[in-house]
Amino acid sequence: MTNQKSFLPNKVATELVLRAMRPEDSDAVARIYLESRQHHFPWVKHPRLADFLADSRGERVMVAIFGNEIVGFASLSEWDHFLHLLFVKEGWQGYGIGARLLEWARQAVTEPLELKVVLANVGAQRFYDREGFVRIRKSQLTRPQNVTYRDGRK
Repeated sequence: MTNQKSFLPNKVATELVLRAMRPEDSDAVARIYLESRQHHFPWVKHPRLADFLADSRGERVMVAIFGNEIVGFASLSEWDHFLHLLFVKEGWQGYGIGARLLEWARQAVTEPLELKVVLANVGAQRFYDREGFVRIRKSQLTRPQNVTYRDGRK
């Protein structure tokens, strides 16, 4: 019998589909955004389901789908090559979903991709460091404090 846990990463890597967000995806994507912010972003006071649509307005949104389930998404502001949001559904981290979404964003822009990470979000910082991003600016005057990254591979 195959161990489901060890088999799943390979299955996700080969069967994960990225596509543009559709209107019917909005609720599932908003839930991923809300739940992640509730669990990992204590500086966000009173997050709401409606925040996703407000926070991604005017951006290109790509969803990651495994089977029939949306397991992550990224939103990109193309005019300034800025990756605004990249979230993976709880329980789906570590399967390469974030890396695939990041690769999409890198290919969608002509200039090096930039993004910001709140200093308290250590896991995200490790992820972007591993993916070849370099820290170009640290803002200690903003609340919460953040660091700006630029893609060092492009």
